[in-house]
Amino acid sequence: MENEKSKLINVLRRIARAAGYAAWVKAQPDASKFCATQYNKILTRLTELEPSITSLFMPLAEDASPEVIRIATREVLAYFEADEPDFSWSYGRRFGCRPHRARINCLTTSA
Repeated sequence: MENEKSKLINVLRRIARAAGYAAWVKAQPDASKFCATQYNKILTRLTELEPSITSLFMPLAEDASPEVIRIATREVLAYFEADEPDFSWSYGRRFGCRPHRARINCLTTSA
């Protein structure tokens, strides 16, 4: 059961990323519809595995905007990541607008 939950959380991460991208590039409505449908399927299965979340999270409308899908997905992720360090975003988190550190390769050459 924990392995399945881990896989579902991974899919939610991808849905959040896809919805964020769809919002950024102003993708076609069918992309948002797909993300909302997938979110609802994952939420249904997570509700079966952990019934206590039924009152916390609601399914999304099929015509939900990519921004709403991204926010809803991240909220579900936050719920599961609070107690489980294995569900951390740390391996690929690139949210925000701050610049990433540039890598500088220092090659020493003899003069």
